[in-house]
Amino acid sequence: MRIRGGLAVLLGAATLTGCGMGQGAFTPNAGEMPPAIQVDGLMVGTSSRMTLYVSDADAPQVSRCNGPCAQEWPPLLASEKDRDRGDFSVLSRADGRRQWALMGRPLYFWSQENRPGEAAGEQQPGWHAFRVAP
Repeated sequence: MRIRGGLAVLLGAATLTGCGMGQGAFTPNAGEMPPAIQVDGLMVGTSSRMTLYVSDADAPQVSRCNGPCAQEWPPLLASEKDRDRGDFSVLSRADGRRQWALMGRPLYFWSQENRPGEAAGEQQPGWHAFRVAP
């Protein structure tokens, strides 16, 4: 997958905030932070650093993972205040909650992972870690 302009800007802003650039460094408020960032080629949740996945069963801006599926693959949820940001968009789920998508692909965590950086969910049929092309 290629990074489009908006995603590159958001990833750059998120990277700069963690660099300890001293006074005058860009520090976005929570409403400006992307819901996910790139770490070593994988997209991870901004706060948890857990790997994010996409499902082959989903359509653009449509999550088809509900009920037991959503327990096994918890969605990256958005709040009522969250709005689209660059390549990140917010979709409405069948259960009424809101979920983040990246380039139209709904984003999920895998409930079986316990440590940041794991990508074992890729071994599950139809699920793929969201990777960023170099």
